[in-house]
Amino acid sequence: MDASLPVAQALAVKDGRIVEVGGTDEVLWLREDDYEVIDLEGRTVVPGFVDPHNHFSIGAFETLWADCRGARSVADVQRALAAAARETPAGAWVRGVGYDHHVLGGHPTRGDLDAAVPDRPALVMHFSHHQCVGNSRALAEAGVARATPDPPGGEIARDKSGEPTGLLFERAMSRAETASREAWEARFTEVARAASRRYAALGITAIQDAAVTPAMARRYADARAAGALAIEVGEVMVGARGWFERPDDAAPGRLKIFVDGGYRCAMRVLRDGAPRTSGFLFYTREELTALLLAAWRADRNVVCHAIGNLGIETAVGAIEDAVRTMPEGRARVRIDHAIFLTAELIARIADLGVWVVAQPSFLWDRGGAAAPDRATDESIRVRPFASALRAGVKQAFSSDHPCGSNAPLVGIAAAVTRTSREGRVTAPEEALSASAALEAYTLGAARAAGIDAVAGSLESGKRADLLVLSSNPLECPATQLASIQVLETWIKGVRLNPP
Repeated sequence: MDASLPVAQALAVKDGRIVEVGGTDEVLWLREDDYEVIDLEGRTVVPGFVDPHNHFSIGAFETLWADCRGARSVADVQRALAAAARETPAGAWVRGVGYDHHVLGGHPTRGDLDAAVPDRPALVMHFSHHQCVGNSRALAEAGVARATPDPPGGEIARDKSGEPTGLLFERAMSRAETASREAWEARFTEVARAASRRYAALGITAIQDAAVTPAMARRYADARAAGALAIEVGEVMVGARGWFERPDDAAPGRLKIFVDGGYRCAMRVLRDGAPRTSGFLFYTREELTALLLAAWRADRNVVCHAIGNLGIETAVGAIEDAVRTMPEGRARVRIDHAIFLTAELIARIADLGVWVVAQPSFLWDRGGAAAPDRATDESIRVRPFASALRAGVKQAFSSDHPCGSNAPLVGIAAAVTRTSREGRVTAPEEALSASAALEAYTLGAARAAGIDAVAGSLESGKRADLLVLSSNPLECPATQLASIQVLETWIKGVRLNPP
């Protein structure tokens, strides 16, 4: 990923840093008294993958919770929660993750969860992590009742009589979701140790955790003190009241602002010739501009979550307005997701020069699934990676795990082939070359994360974060990209995988 030396034969590492990259003879000439030569016999070495939008502190706990990703019916969800309840410590909520209402034929209800877990709070997260279902105990502890109004930017689903069904959207889920994690978070060091080794096995050497509450920031400090993190983790902060809430009490550091919802993102479409809006928009353009300026004046960088075209339009407009007041803020903000774009939005983002962090693995996971009404407006492009690149948008890739597949090679394959795990091809004209996709998951991702001085490419002076792959992703058939194996992972010059 070094433009001045795209391909080399060998590299030298000392004290965790790359000393030299070049031809075999010139690198071997640097040998000192106490050296080791590792002959990879022609295998491919690439920089370690960087994931600037990951949810490590959520995903790390998922080995402790009921896995509902394979559920094919509400009864499957009930069985998973009932089994989890038997293993859940006293005082902790029973928690499940990953159900898909499309597969189940609808969302579970509070009654369904009551039947499985009648005597303690239980909550199951939708695969999007932007909606969830709680049982009656969970709703009561979260203060959700018949008379509870929908919060701004959220919705409490109700039956025909007006009673909450248990389904909570966006900001309506904040209290329940936050409470459901509290008792589990004491085990973070334990689960982080195991999870970071799994990340390393996938070739991930550095990430940014894109939603860290003040409580989890303290847990991260504990995990680092215990030496539990095998990979480099940067933190993007949110507030204590919930991921989607205004982050007024976020811990110091890079700030996350949710501009719109997730599964029900803010969309503006033309329907029968008239504009129609849908989804949740959390801030007006003026409110977001004020938040950006306040963050920049406090010396904070900002990550704007924006998925729908109306959410992206709001983010872009606010950044344009804020940059007019503080031009230096341009380098302190990026837009993450940017799934539903138009040609106009692509051009405005390119003109701003801000980074976009996209998730190609969503194509692998769910193909070309559109937002509500997207199909009625042909001006909206879904994950238009090639169009963005041609327009000059600075584009990096990430996983959004556990919302998307964690393996970077799966994301790279999806960006190149535009193919889902079921073989469905979506907008093949938006495919990238393997080299562009690889760069977006290495040097581009490091630049978006602000760590390119030490990571993202194999250059003298950078950390020796590197991978040995079973095949060369720039030479193998595109259909084989997802099956490339990470044979070895080296972080700061130490081989972690295999140990």
